[in-house]
Amino acid sequence: MKELTSEDLSMNQQAASVASSATGDAIEVAARCQLCTQDMQLQAFGVGGVNRGFVKASKGLSRVLMPRTMGGLKNMETGGLPDSFVLAASAGKVYAIEDKHDGGQLVPGKVLETWDRATFSAKRAAAPVMAAITGVPDDRQLMTIYIPLDGGKSKYMQAAARIGEAAGSPGQPHQYALAKDDASNRLIDAVTANGPMAGSNIMIGGQSVADMMKQAQQAQAATAAPDPTAQLTRLAELHERGVLTDEEFAAQKEKILGS
Repeated sequence: MKELTSEDLSMNQQAASVASSATGDAIEVAARCQLCTQDMQLQAFGVGGVNRGFVKASKGLSRVLMPRTMGGLKNMETGGLPDSFVLAASAGKVYAIEDKHDGGQLVPGKVLETWDRATFSAKRAAAPVMAAITGVPDDRQLMTIYIPLDGGKSKYMQAAARIGEAAGSPGQPHQYALAKDDASNRLIDAVTANGPMAGSNIMIGGQSVADMMKQAQQAQAATAAPDPTAQLTRLAELHERGVLTDEEFAAQKEKILGS
């Protein structure tokens, strides 16, 4: 992924007005997004160009030999969207729009996908290490978009869609790199309002971690005089099991000790 140029940033400033023309909707915020690929991640982990080429060639051959199976997997990798597109939000909708250029200018492209803003799910990667692991350059930030799986006619995609629905997943997570400019920040702020709660896709004993955390919070609130020792013990258990991150553990611990 190349470093952003002044032309790239200029197109981001044009994105909202261009998206309004493309959709016929009053777009509030918009910015260009670029898919974080497996090749980027392998490169971030130090895998050389030759070995990354073998990975690409292997996947390409698999698509030729098993077009239905690998075609479905390709759709799961990309969400059915191109590697680069304009993400735009109006008061009620979120759009993926073709990233179309005329020279150095962004111009209206076709609308690739539309979602209801009230149910659109995305989240900002708060930890810098996530960007580093994904291979995102320093001039970019990372956002995960949860794109609902469309089962279509493929039995593999239908199975994946059923599994995701049963797990309560908001969709297949796809990671995108965005600039760190004002247009991108305002877009991320707008579309991450419905981001999934931490642990919503992790199941333990048939129950999501998010539900377990919610029940623990409700139980704590219902206790008139909670025992700090018991609370800290329960908190440590959740932390050891990976339910709570280091930051969440430290924050909850401080609340307990402060009370």
